Amino acid sequence: MFDRPLWSLRLRLAGTLMVLLLVATGVLAAVGWAIFVVTSAVSASGSPLEVATSRSLAGGTVVLAAGLSLLAHGRYGYRQTLESVDANPVEDGDPHGLRERVRRFALAAGVEEPAVAVADTDEPTSFTVSNGTDATVVVTTGALEALSDAELEAVLAHEVAHLANRDATVATVAATIGSISDGLFARERRLGEWIRFLLTIGSVTIVLALVAIPIVVLSALYLVVSVLARTVLAINAISVGVHARAREYAADRAGAELVGDPAALAAALETLDDVGPPDEDARRRSHASATLGIVPYALGEPTDSDPLEGSSLSRWIPDADSELDRAEFVALLSRVFGRLGRALEWRPATHPPVEKRIERLREYADEIDGK
Repeated sequence: MFDRPLWSLRLRLAGTLMVLLLVATGVLAAVGWAIFVVTSAVSASGSPLEVATSRSLAGGTVVLAAGLSLLAHGRYGYRQTLESVDANPVEDGDPHGLRERVRRFALAAGVEEPAVAVADTDEPTSFTVSNGTDATVVVTTGALEALSDAELEAVLAHEVAHLANRDATVATVAATIGSISDGLFARERRLGEWIRFLLTIGSVTIVLALVAIPIVVLSALYLVVSVLARTVLAINAISVGVHARAREYAADRAGAELVGDPAALAAALETLDDVGPPDEDARRRSHASATLGIVPYALGEPTDSDPLEGSSLSRWIPDADSELDRAEFVALLSRVFGRLGRALEWRPATHPPVEKRIERLREYADEIDGK
């Protein structure tokens, strides 16, 4: 019989939801503040009971709105992730038998059969996205070409295991929160480009007076967007860090149980890790397809306008390896600024090391052989 996930994973998922709910509540603090202003006006003439009732209603409204925003993120994230990777539903013509295999695993796991889609990209990976009512298992053409039949079977079992473990919806919401920070970084970069442009033309004294006010306004917006981007990124790091590694370990074990061959899933992970892009940019791993994937590969090629490009703020900070001056003090400052620059590019780890996952699967295989 298929085992349900450990209580530790469920507690981690509940903790992730709590973090996201607290964050959404904080985002809606402005609404609460506005309501508080109104209730303060009432307090001048209202009774203590009326004041308490008004404030309780205000707090309840903010929490309810926060919960609704999480639901909206789940719906939006599900649709947006599938659109961003151009996932095509598998309907007529299924040479790899994806739908039949997923149907069989879903029946064995006791979950509703998800849709199956294929993303036409060379990155070899797969992921499961869900909004709580609908779910889709996505496999890339790169994975279909790289995996053997037994390895593909094990990968599909791993994806269905995410649905059985009930972590796909929480992970989808968390990944969507992460994509918000990417959009903010893109806006930060554009603002930085405008500021540099205005500073360049402002180097001519006669023009400086004309661009001084726009520079100040854009600099203020730049600071606000930078703070928001890094705040959202930190929130994403916390929410992903609470459950991400545990959910992959749990899906590996449950998937191996579903397919009945832990060695096949270990071989699949090794294959995907070996044939994947060697220079995968860590910054792109915050993309939903990477966060949700069986391995952290972001789908698609980055472009100049890609929101997953690096932070423009880091460009203002010297790299630690640059030789600005041989003076010890300047060299020390260079190292400090270099570390700060790299910190600005930091992204949270979303997966355990593949070697650790393979080691655990092999241990599980030894357990089965020893019975």
